[in-house]
Amino acid sequence: MSCLRASRPATALPWAYWVIFGLYEPALSISGFLGALFDPKKAHDAQAPWPSGSAPPGPLSRATQVTMLQLAHVVGLLGLINFFVLGAARKYLFAHPVLQEKIVCALLTPLLIADVVHISITWCALGESRWHFWDWSGLLWITFLTGFSLLVPRIAWHLGIGRYVDSRDGQACRKS
Repeated sequence: MSCLRASRPATALPWAYWVIFGLYEPALSISGFLGALFDPKKAHDAQAPWPSGSAPPGPLSRATQVTMLQLAHVVGLLGLINFFVLGAARKYLFAHPVLQEKIVCALLTPLLIADVVHISITWCALGESRWHFWDWSGLLWITFLTGFSLLVPRIAWHLGIGRYVDSRDGQACRKS
């Protein structure tokens, strides 16, 4: 293992990736869950620009409210899963970077796919209003900005930037 420490990271989950995926992403997810929990109508109405310029008055239908809260729960749950799985991988698999890489990859791969799908679906669903940035709500801006703020580091992780990669770094150890 000493050959890793000299030139390459010895962990598949260095501090920067842990902060992004183990702390920042869960904080975003829990914040989104709490926002929808405390004011589902506001969260619903801010998802996209309304054709009339403002959301319809009155409460959400029961079905819409249940759907909003269920979706918010799933988002919050994903954040908790990140926090606990990545925390465990970092703590218990630190001395086993090959296993750590496999566990972290098993979590980050579907999340990478989800990032691309989420951004794409949101973009397509906006229709022509996607080009009217000035009409976007703060929540819609946050959706895209935070989406890309997670997508870019996830791509970097998959490219092996700044972390242990067994196919690259493990070979160096096996040769020495």
